[in-house]
Amino acid sequence: MRPDSPSSTDRTGPRTAGGTPVFTDAEATLLDMQTVVGRKWQPVLVHHLLEAGPLGFSALKERVDGISSKMLSESLDDLEAADIVTRDLVSEKPVRVEYDLTPAGESLEGLIAEMVAWGSAHAPGDDASADAATPDRTPGQYATDGGAEG
Repeated sequence: MRPDSPSSTDRTGPRTAGGTPVFTDAEATLLDMQTVVGRKWQPVLVHHLLEAGPLGFSALKERVDGISSKMLSESLDDLEAADIVTRDLVSEKPVRVEYDLTPAGESLEGLIAEMVAWGSAHAPGDDASADAATPDRTPGQYATDGGAEG
């Protein structure tokens, strides 16, 4: 794209007559996605919240092997800032908070499932067959309301 073209600063590129993007700038979108799923712990935390529903700090720490309290706190803060999780005060004394996914966080379900499937099929040193690319779970697997998707 030429630097002087009108859409060179518009990340969504050319638009149709109705204003709907025809395509997005894949590189910019992927770089933006790194802040959500490209860091070590974020996809793991989203996975656990998808699987279990709302969890407190201690429950998340117990589920995520190897994460420090500091890194868990920073990761949850980042996910909250990205509107992926909410932090709800459950009680003041003792202070107890619960983390849950926002609709944007829940929308990551398919991506997280695909990341797990791809990782299972392409694990370093693993001679997994093509069958390993099929995730153990299917879309809707994390739904806590009987599988209904909203």
